Amino acid sequence: MDVYRQAVDIIKMLRAGKGTAKALCLCKQVQKKKQTYAVVCETLRHYELLEDVLAVSEFFKYYPNANRELALCMVYDTVLGKGVNTKTDSTARAIQSSASYLREAYWQVHKHHIIPPRAGTILDQEMAGNDMIGRNGRKAPRPEGASNGPHHASTASSDGVARVPRYARINTLKIAAPTLIERLQYSIDSSMNEGGISGVKRPRGEATEEGGKGNEVSEAALQSKRRRGAHRRLILPAFTSDAVVPSLLVFPPGTDLHAHPAVRSGQLILQDRASCLPACVLLDAVPVVKSFPTSLETPVEGEKTGGKEPKAANASATLEYVVDACAAPGNKTSHLAALGAPGIKIMAVERDERRAELLQRRMQTLGAADYVNVVNMDFFQLSSDDREATEGILLDPSCSASGVTTRVDVALMHHRRQHPSGEPDEVEPHEPEGEEGPYANSGTIDPEAQGNTFSADIERVRKLASLQRKLLAHSLLSFQNCRTVVYSTCSVHEEENEAVVRQVLEDSRVHERGWRLSNIMPGLWRTRGITKADDTFPLDYTIRCDPAVDATNGFFVARFDREL
Repeated sequence: MDVYRQAVDIIKMLRAGKGTAKALCLCKQVQKKKQTYAVVCETLRHYELLEDVLAVSEFFKYYPNANRELALCMVYDTVLGKGVNTKTDSTARAIQSSASYLREAYWQVHKHHIIPPRAGTILDQEMAGNDMIGRNGRKAPRPEGASNGPHHASTASSDGVARVPRYARINTLKIAAPTLIERLQYSIDSSMNEGGISGVKRPRGEATEEGGKGNEVSEAALQSKRRRGAHRRLILPAFTSDAVVPSLLVFPPGTDLHAHPAVRSGQLILQDRASCLPACVLLDAVPVVKSFPTSLETPVEGEKTGGKEPKAANASATLEYVVDACAAPGNKTSHLAALGAPGIKIMAVERDERRAELLQRRMQTLGAADYVNVVNMDFFQLSSDDREATEGILLDPSCSASGVTTRVDVALMHHRRQHPSGEPDEVEPHEPEGEEGPYANSGTIDPEAQGNTFSADIERVRKLASLQRKLLAHSLLSFQNCRTVVYSTCSVHEEENEAVVRQVLEDSRVHERGWRLSNIMPGLWRTRGITKADDTFPLDYTIRCDPAVDATNGFFVARFDREL
């Protein structure tokens, strides 16, 4: 399909509030995803300006049958891009015929518009230095084995919107973390020291290794230059290691790693910091403190565990059989395998047949197939034998994905507030793990949007929350030997997060089975769950991810434990 027509369809859905730019452009049926995404983003960034250009040029007066949405997409390329290079459509031919008038109209109206900056802008200059700066203004200690690089705190644009870094998880199923870090660091050092890469020019007439002097350039020299040009595009910026998530590397915002050999081979997985937390929390890769209070009442200071000291997670009680309840596309599944290998067995449940097949292939690619059994089945339909064998559950269900958003989506949020639509969206599975796509993690998040219903209307969030409660209750009530459950979403809405946890804990059956919230990373993770004055459960044991504080997408994680 023509890129412009694809962009038109996606823009219509975005302006109706049906999804995010990244998710829609990464759909399987979309061809030339990168070009389509670029057209979508630039058209939306300049939308009102482009409308004015068409109005001032009187374009539709002379071409009344032209497609309005298609014209908007093409006008951007005509007045600000490289021009429209297709003539297969009457609207395209009309735009090309009117190019000079459209450019003249642009110069008349552009000064009256403020255009938001592109998503994924590279770090500000003060953050691009080699030294990492801590929150107290001092130089932060450099992680052992990691290269120099900016501290991975969120940076903010002039309008206060937080930009999160680009994260990449080392796939320890394929390579040891120190080995890959050493290789990446070596490639950076080599690139910086190579004359052709560093930009140092040889004096005119000096002999080169490719042969010849002066302007005499051989074919071998040209090929070598092309190879260096390709290599230059793969040069990594300085990076560091995450202080919380094991084997997670942190690059500046906007870093494109998709063509890097480590990513293409599966040694490096593009995965957001927040998306790594559920597996880490379930398998005790980060500090978790269990507590088993003797009553439903909120423990007061000094009495959080019914007069007993909290019980730390027992290393001897390692989970060996885990269910990933909503597994596709598989980043969290492969992370579980990497953290739990070699003793873990994972049942990855996916009810959609096509997605289950893709999940199976991805586990093969990432070296996780020996630990993961992909099951094409609804989570509610697992057999009694499977339920009896389960010791731990990772539940990351469909959600509004309001924590994963780009600059385009933030702009659309403001548009929908001013022009509310009538019909609520249908509840559809929305995949929070879009990290594999070329635009994952390169966007921006408005920290003020946390808690608002900008990515989905209230009714849709309620429907999602209802499904999430059923899934969580099923996890806690239907697996007799399960002792740990982790619930997570990439939503910032309280209705999908703390409210779901609160309502499930209020079920007397959950209490009778001994389930309690465990304290995730106490004293280490700053952003805690939202609490209320009348809460009877310690919801501050749950954690949230705030892009401005935690340098990651919006997210929520809760862990439940019980003694058996």
